[in-house]
Amino acid sequence: MGMVYVWRKNSRRYVVGRNDIRYTETLVMTSKPIILVVDDDLPILMLMRNLLREFGFEPVTAESGREALIEVRKRKPSVVLIDKNMPGMTGDEVVRALRAEPGFDGLPILILSGEPISKSDLKALGADGAVLKPFDIRELIAQLRAFTPAEQTA
Repeated sequence: MGMVYVWRKNSRRYVVGRNDIRYTETLVMTSKPIILVVDDDLPILMLMRNLLREFGFEPVTAESGREALIEVRKRKPSVVLIDKNMPGMTGDEVVRALRAEPGFDGLPILILSGEPISKSDLKALGADGAVLKPFDIRELIAQLRAFTPAEQTA
């Protein structure tokens, strides 16, 4: 068998071998929804990163509130999942900062917390929902999918 060349053009993959050129597949160009996970607990970040990848999301992580603000501006995530209690800039402070910033006032934000949070407290904070630690995986994924475009997580 001779040399084989593969290239992509206009969302299609072509293979050249010997004296023929064959179209082999149409590439589906779908972007995965970016989920920013903010937590000062590294094992939680690693767990969330692996879990979110498994369910078709693109996880981005931040270990502090300040890092979260940088990542939101840089990556423009579909959803932010943030720990409520962090040293330095707390999750509450990050949510308030994002809500005050033009362009991010409608960004879906879910609070990760070890304690239940009332709907009135969530509303006062400016968050869209809460995920209790330890979290139920099905509930977490369902909440994330509720805030991301359906065609991206199919």
